[in-house]
Amino acid sequence: MRKPRGVSYMTVLIWLGLLAGAYFLFAFGRVYWDNFEVQGILRQAANECYRQTDDSAVRMSIISKLHSNFDVAGEDRVGRSETRMPLLFDDGDIQIQRTEIPRYVNIWFTYQRRVTLPLIGQERMLTFNDHAGQDLSPVKW
Repeated sequence: MRKPRGVSYMTVLIWLGLLAGAYFLFAFGRVYWDNFEVQGILRQAANECYRQTDDSAVRMSIISKLHSNFDVAGEDRVGRSETRMPLLFDDGDIQIQRTEIPRYVNIWFTYQRRVTLPLIGQERMLTFNDHAGQDLSPVKW
């Protein structure tokens, strides 16, 4: 009869890999899920460009949807309540480009997100570059 071997080197490596994966999922999972939502907002804005020809109105629509989805309540240094958005960007970070032949729109959005790592307490700055495109040519039935 064979004796049980116990814990091997490979078992330890597998457990360390699983723990590292769980840590990174806990630390960065929310940020990447929020990025998925931002991409959805950009796709909606690209679809709006079919009806809306004013790029500044599309830009304001993107910003208002970002605020409605990501604003969090907090307090400033004095103790007054305020709302903040964890996405760091300027108005110039939303770029909208339209072409006439073929009728197409491209929307690029670059933003940064600050992440505090659990257990360590260090902060990391992640940069996301998102893109959405949409064909604006009329539908032929």
